[in-house]
Amino acid sequence: MTSAKTKKTTVMVTGAGGFIGQAAVRDLARHGHRVIATYRSDPPPKIYGDVHWVRVDMTNASDVGAIIHLHRPSYLLSLAWYMGPGNQQSLENFRWVQHSIDLLFAFADAGGKRVTFCGSCMEYDWSEAVKLREDSTPLTPSTEYGAAKAALFTAFGPMCNALGLSGAWARPFFLYGPGENPQRLAADVIRSLLQRREALCTHGQQKRDFLHVDDVATAMGALLFSDLRGPVNIGSGTAIPLAELIHEIGRQTKAEDLIRLGARETRPGDPPLVEADITRLQEQLGWAPRFNLKTGVADTIAWWRREIAKER
Repeated sequence: MTSAKTKKTTVMVTGAGGFIGQAAVRDLARHGHRVIATYRSDPPPKIYGDVHWVRVDMTNASDVGAIIHLHRPSYLLSLAWYMGPGNQQSLENFRWVQHSIDLLFAFADAGGKRVTFCGSCMEYDWSEAVKLREDSTPLTPSTEYGAAKAALFTAFGPMCNALGLSGAWARPFFLYGPGENPQRLAADVIRSLLQRREALCTHGQQKRDFLHVDDVATAMGALLFSDLRGPVNIGSGTAIPLAELIHEIGRQTKAEDLIRLGARETRPGDPPLVEADITRLQEQLGWAPRFNLKTGVADTIAWWRREIAKER
């Protein structure tokens, strides 16, 4: 992302106010790109650089088209998706397939060249305890969210070809880091322990592939500015038990005595392993993470310390 030919390129990031979105905008701005960052409701964060925040309802095709034609970005990082109540099971996910298609058509019509859409590891079949591969693991999602993403992916490649676009499809796995929803695992445990409350958890033996959100953002940026096409897993390549993440948080907050593994029931059918094969990410994209578990947890705890101090 630091080569001369990518400097000052205009990039549109949809869903820029979200968890991945804010990290992606910071990374793109840091590398000198002009960023058109769309958001819907919450006030946008203060991010230094050539960042232009645009409030737009991504479900309104005419408004989205007008914004794209006004700014004419050469690159598009599409992160916006339905995040309302019960988002994983909501039928609203299927409406976002059409909203995403409208976005892609508008981008092509305005002269766009390169696009990366954000899919999900939830597109995959999780029933086998093996690494999930882009070229061989079946797409058998178990939620409406995963099904909608998988349906869009099926159409994505042919649409890009027909529209004359170069397209990549990012599949992030499990994220943590600054700005995460406080009800998610890492954030919930960190907040509980920093506030000297019990952290109620499941048994924690389920293995998941975690990656710090800033590393996810840099991987997506590298993918956007590459020549790779098709799906690319975004993960660490090594799943760890949830208990390992939880105990690392306990060690760094000096509150391991407040961790209660087994206090919550696991979800029915919760798979024992969800792990990414990251061969394409490592060998074809040449990407490597900046954070390991220890440094990533430390960074996240520091952010939550500041946020909790603001609440007092």
